[in-house]
Amino acid sequence: MIKKDDFNELKSTILRECKGKKVYYLPNPGNWGDGLIRYGTIKFLEEIRLEYKELTPNKKDWILPFLRGGVVIYGGGGAWCNNWENNYVKKLSKRFKVIVLPSTYEFEYNFNNVIFYARDKFQSIENALSAKFTHDMAFYIGSEFYTGNKGLGIGNFFREDTESANVIKLPETNIDISHKGNHLTPVSRFFKELDYFETIYTDRLHVAIAGALLKKEVHLYPGNYFKIEAIYNSSLKPYFSNITFHKTADDF
Repeated sequence: MIKKDDFNELKSTILRECKGKKVYYLPNPGNWGDGLIRYGTIKFLEEIRLEYKELTPNKKDWILPFLRGGVVIYGGGGAWCNNWENNYVKKLSKRFKVIVLPSTYEFEYNFNNVIFYARDKFQSIENALSAKFTHDMAFYIGSEFYTGNKGLGIGNFFREDTESANVIKLPETNIDISHKGNHLTPVSRFFKELDYFETIYTDRLHVAIAGALLKKEVHLYPGNYFKIEAIYNSSLKPYFSNITFHKTADDF
């Protein structure tokens, strides 16, 4: 299991950079999986006793912050790739110091006034040259939602969007659970729906992370770029014996 101490480097950086400054947290807008990132991030920020204000992308939220300046903690995620597009950090860096929480970087990024964290030790570190590795913030949730329930049967939770590799014929029982909520949706039901099953098949990162935290048998498949395999090798394989990565769909 990943421990809270594994986030100590991130903790030190945030407390050092934010000392004596106004601090704002902007979650990465996204689906229910991004909600797990936000939940873990808020738990982390509260436990390190950081004073901050959470904002939305709404321009009205930023009128006073832009006048005051300070530090923006930008939520981690997968928005730095060809599938999606990050439009916030570069603009924010012109007025704020920005700390980007652990993310995946498909291309090269190197903005002034920005500290990058990567959630894999491989391609993302190469693409964001100054980035340091820290686990995806969803891991900070830990065993909070673990019930000890063994569960019944197989749950299929494959994605049905642009990030799918489109090599698996989706079962009729498939549930693309991440699209049943957004980054602001409470996460307890996300864990509850997974907890019903004994075995989970998915190509969604945060379904796999939640399944691992629930101690389910998890079978994880790749999406349409390196993200899944890189994070599996960085944070899942070394810490969780209950998860198996499949490079192809041949054994599904």
